[in-house]
Amino acid sequence: MIRETATVVAIDGDSVTVEAAIKSTCNACEAQSDCGTGVISRAIAPKTQQLTLRTPMPVRIGQKVTVGIPEAGILSASAWLYLLPLVAFIAAYAGAETLLSQSGVVHELWAMVPSAVITYAVYRLIAYKLRRIEGAKYQPVLLSTADI
Repeated sequence: MIRETATVVAIDGDSVTVEAAIKSTCNACEAQSDCGTGVISRAIAPKTQQLTLRTPMPVRIGQKVTVGIPEAGILSASAWLYLLPLVAFIAAYAGAETLLSQSGVVHELWAMVPSAVITYAVYRLIAYKLRRIEGAKYQPVLLSTADI
């Protein structure tokens, strides 16, 4: 279970909204003074992230809590969102290249168009399916509270 400390910012019945600081590896890097990526990430990236989750525990606004997300959920969602579109792109490109070369079109860029469309469609379908899943493996949970 990946754990993170967050602060309760809103309560609505048994749902709470917590806010956690986003940690960046740029702060620990020795080259941060010379790196353009670090400067851009500090300037543009949001500093906090909010999550809304259900809790049976009584909490107060401003209270520190520990939120956990199962590793299995993160790993499987990452595989679905990153690996499957890549495999779809490679398969679509190979199929489009074969079909186009048989019809006399020999330039590789023409195979990119249907491959990009298919990859985008696969990505959107996976994202839609993952959003609809309400299983515990993708849901963050409130693990504990800290008394103030």
